[in-house]
Amino acid sequence: IDAPRQWQYTTYDVGSADLTWFSSVFFADSRGEGDMVYIFGHGKGADGSLPSQNSDTVLARASLQHLLEHDWAKTEYWTTPGVWSAQPEGLKALGLPSWETTCNWSEALGRWYSFNIPAFTTDIFLHTAEDITGEWIKTKVFSVPYPFAQSPWISYAAKAHPELARSDRRRDSPGLADGDCELVFSFISNAWVDSSVETSGNILFAPGGMEFHQRGYWPRFVRVAARMSAETSSRARCIA
Repeated sequence: IDAPRQWQYTTYDVGSADLTWFSSVFFADSRGEGDMVYIFGHGKGADGSLPSQNSDTVLARASLQHLLEHDWAKTEYWTTPGVWSAQPEGLKALGLPSWETTCNWSEALGRWYSFNIPAFTTDIFLHTAEDITGEWIKTKVFSVPYPFAQSPWISYAAKAHPELARSDRRRDSPGLADGDCELVFSFISNAWVDSSVETSGNILFAPGGMEFHQRGYWPRFVRVAARMSAETSSRARCIA
C-alpha cells in the first residue's frame, strides 16, 4: 500500500466565496445503499459576512459518482419554501448548526442525528430529526471538562462514531437502561492564542503538556445513552 504522501489525487473548486460545501457529506440512504449523498454547506452570515461556523447550514444532494467525476451540474439544493431546485438560490436554512461535523441515521432512534459544540462554548448538543430537512431538536449531552473548559482552550469538531457504538439495547450493557441505544462522539480541544505573541505549540508541547489528562489537540471520546421520549423528542445522557 502506498504511503499517503504518495497517493495520486485531483482537486477541483466547489462553491464560491459566498457559498461553501465542506462541512459534511454522507449517504442519503440510511443503509448506505444507493448513490445519492447529502452535503452540508454554509452561505453568508445574516450580517453579510463570509461563510463561517456561525452561518446557517444549507443542504444539497448529488450523485456520488457525479461528484467523483467532478460533475457538479446535476446537484440539487434545498430551497425556500421547502423544495429541491437545480439552482442554489433562495437556500433554506436547516436549523441545524454544523462545522467539521458528521450526520448519521440511527435505526434505533428512527432519527438522523448530529453532534455540535457552538463556537467558543463548552456545551455539546445532540441534534435529532425524523427527516434530514428537519425539524431538528437539540438536547445537551455533555460539558467539556477541565482543563479544556477554560482559556486558552477551545473545543470543536464534535463527530459521531457509529462504528464504535454497541449495537445491543440490553439491560446488562454497562451504563445502558432497557430501551436505550448508545451513540459515540469525539471532540477536539486546541489552544487559541494570539499568533502575533506566541504559537499554540508553546502550550500543546509545554512540559507536561503530553500527559493525557491535559493533552490538547487529541480526540476525546464520549458515550451517550439515548432514546426517544413519549413526546417524540430525543432524550440523552452521558454515560462515559
